[in-house]
Amino acid sequence: MTVLSEEALENLYESEALDEAREVAGSLELRLQQMISCDISKEKAKTLLMQDSSNLRLKVKAVNLPGLSAICQRLDDYLCHIDVISTQNILDLQLFSDSITKSLDGRANETVDIAEEIRTLPHHATFDVADIKTVHKDVTLVLPKKVAARVVERELVECGYRVTTVLDSLQAFEIILDTKPDLVICSAMLPRLSGIDLLCALHAMPSTVNIHTALLTSLPLNHPDLAKLPQAASIIRRGDEFGADLANVLERFNIT
Repeated sequence: MTVLSEEALENLYESEALDEAREVAGSLELRLQQMISCDISKEKAKTLLMQDSSNLRLKVKAVNLPGLSAICQRLDDYLCHIDVISTQNILDLQLFSDSITKSLDGRANETVDIAEEIRTLPHHATFDVADIKTVHKDVTLVLPKKVAARVVERELVECGYRVTTVLDSLQAFEIILDTKPDLVICSAMLPRLSGIDLLCALHAMPSTVNIHTALLTSLPLNHPDLAKLPQAASIIRRGDEFGADLANVLERFNIT
C-alpha cells in the first residue's frame, strides 16, 4: 500500500477541487449557451445559474487561485440583482464565465493587477442608471443582514458607486485583499470577527493600510469600544445621522 506524503495529499485534494470547480463552471457556460439558443427559459436559467454560482463559490474555497473567490462573489452578487435576464445580462455573464474559466485553466495573466482586472467585470445596478453619473469607485459592504445591506447599498448605487456586499467578515477579508476597494464599510456587530477587529486588521497590514474604511454602528460616539478603532477609520451612525455621516465619509476620503 502506497502512503502519500502530506504534500502529495494536498496536491491531490486541490486537483480534485479544481476538477469539481471546472465542472460547475462548465455547467454555468452551458446555461448561457442554452439561453442564447432559446433551449431554456430565462426564468429557469436564472434559478440554475444562481445554483451554479453558489456551488462554484463553495468549490473555489479549496482552490488556491488568487482573485477567484472575489470573482465568484461578484458573480453571485450580480445574479442576486437580476429580475429578468436580458440580452445585456447574458453578455455580462459571459464575461464572468470567461474570467472564471481562464483562472481555473491557469491562463490568467500573472502580470495583470488582480484588483484592476476584477474591477473591469460587470457590476449590478438595482435600477435604471441611465441618468446616474458613474463614479468608477468600488465600495465593499460587510453587513450581516441582507435587508440592512440593501438599504446602504442602494444609497451608494444611487450615487453611482459600484457596490459589493459580503455577509461574512472572514470571507470579506479575503475579498478585500484581492479587490483593494476604494472604501470598506462594515457593521460593528459581525459574527466571528467584529467590524472593529476587521478594520484594525486592515489598517495593520501594509497591503491594505491605504484602503479607506468606515464603521457602521448604532453605538454612541463616546462608547469605549469605538476608541479601539484605528485613527484612519471613520464612523457612520445608523438612523437619522446616516445620510450626513455617509456624505462626510465620501468627502473626507475624496471618493467622488
